[in-house]
Amino acid sequence: MPDAEIREQSDAALMGELAQGNHYAFDELMRRYQNALVTFCYGFTRDRETAEELTQEAFLRVYRNASRYEPVAKFTTWLYKIAANLCINELKKRKLRPNISLDDTSGHDPEGTKIIERMAFEGDAPVTEAEKNEAQALIQRAIDSLPDDQRSTLILVEYHHMAYQDIAEVLGVTVSAIKMRVKRARETLRHSLRILQEDVR
Repeated sequence: MPDAEIREQSDAALMGELAQGNHYAFDELMRRYQNALVTFCYGFTRDRETAEELTQEAFLRVYRNASRYEPVAKFTTWLYKIAANLCINELKKRKLRPNISLDDTSGHDPEGTKIIERMAFEGDAPVTEAEKNEAQALIQRAIDSLPDDQRSTLILVEYHHMAYQDIAEVLGVTVSAIKMRVKRARETLRHSLRILQEDVR
């Protein structure tokens, strides 16, 4: 199939072509989403090689399950759900944690403030590089202590700036469950950070 024709097809149509054994369809899906998926996985693992490996595994699962794919939801939701599950399993296995930037803001987060200002020092934000590094270490330790479901949800909110509805579809839960996870994760983080700050004083 000519490149121009394959590139005009929708994701769902490409999955139909792939189910029939059309390798060009698979190549096109990879062209569309490989780089974005590597970035997505990197947000979880903070390791480029691991992110690339997980991306390849995600696409391999797409290839293997093409005949069972039903376009009920968007292809990207299905793809990112596969990748998210792989990343979460990797975090459990290797104990890797995302390095959330102190300066990141949450695009779809109703609070929309910097994570360091909201969770760590709340009114006494660090101003020097040393203080920022110390705060980063405290945040990492606090995030490490979160339950897996809260940690993975917080990653998608804080690092990937995903809307609650999209996160709910990716993780296979309700929007209400996502809101509750975020609420509990922030409460746990604040509590853990207060304890950790006391420990280093």
